[in-house]
Amino acid sequence: MDMTTHSEEFRKTSHQLELEKMFRTFYAQANDPAYHLPHPYAYYEQEILKAVNRYPDSLTLHKCASLLKEEAFFDKDTDTLVHPHISYFPPIWHIDHFIVIQIVLEGSITTYIAEQELKLKKGNVCIIAPGTRHAVSCFSEANAMKILIRTSSFEKVFFGILRDTDTVLAEFFTRTLYSNNPHPFLFFAGAWDLEMMEILARTIREGRSHRSFHTQMQNSLMNQFFIMLLRNHEKDLVFPEHPQGSQNENLIFLLKYIQEHAASITLPELSQLFNYSERHIQRILRSSTGKSFTEITQSIRMREASRMLRSTDCPVSQIASDLGYGNLGNFRKIFRKTYGMSPADFRKGNSPAAP
Repeated sequence: MDMTTHSEEFRKTSHQLELEKMFRTFYAQANDPAYHLPHPYAYYEQEILKAVNRYPDSLTLHKCASLLKEEAFFDKDTDTLVHPHISYFPPIWHIDHFIVIQIVLEGSITTYIAEQELKLKKGNVCIIAPGTRHAVSCFSEANAMKILIRTSSFEKVFFGILRDTDTVLAEFFTRTLYSNNPHPFLFFAGAWDLEMMEILARTIREGRSHRSFHTQMQNSLMNQFFIMLLRNHEKDLVFPEHPQGSQNENLIFLLKYIQEHAASITLPELSQLFNYSERHIQRILRSSTGKSFTEITQSIRMREASRMLRSTDCPVSQIASDLGYGNLGNFRKIFRKTYGMSPADFRKGNSPAAP
């Protein structure tokens, strides 16, 4: 399949093109140098009322509200919606009660979230958490798609993947999207990805088909989409700026290094390697994952210990030593606290011959 940004699935409908033309005219007539910047609904009310009078049933115009709830967008049997962003649409500050994913196919758009300004280019992906005040500015012929996902479906589709892995990054994603976190979005500064676009195109086709099981098929496709996002673009994840203005650009490398060296790395060594004070590293980790350095390394070690007990016949003493525990009794104590049983009992209950 020749998947390009001009593929049928990514083309705007005649109705969407009419809306775009109308808002482009409004923009030209306004002669306002601040028109492209985000404002409350009242700032654009005159233009919006004209549009609503002309297209009273347009789904796009529902986005004029400042607080957007799921029932305004999703049918009872729909979990996922995919549609293009209308260029020249006023960048109204608003809050969605569902997950919003922005993907740029051509050109660029600007997304404003809290006090931050994100420039999204071709191939970039931005995931915005529900309850986040934001606005989108696109005053060009850019082509950008929006994926809207019910919060409950997003938890099932996306976090099902992460919960199964129980990684440090899973903790970060969970806090970023669902806790009282000052970083309510994830930005992947990747390039054009043919695999992801093919999945997105299939998702759009399923949504339009309304065939039996189309919702389940869309959820399955979104599952693939997020797997590809993590597999191909985890390295492209750019973390939001801290409210104080300092961006933890090394956080992704910090977490990965801990994951790869949990059996031997110490906090002083990590501090020296990344040129941060120990206190600052603890603050970064606690803010991003909800765990301390010791809790993170211990979680990684215990997960690896459980894997080795299930899939190898290594003696418990060897496993403890390989994972950096010089004291076998201490290893057994921590393992029992984590899994509620001794390493030997865990192995018996998880061996291939176990009932």
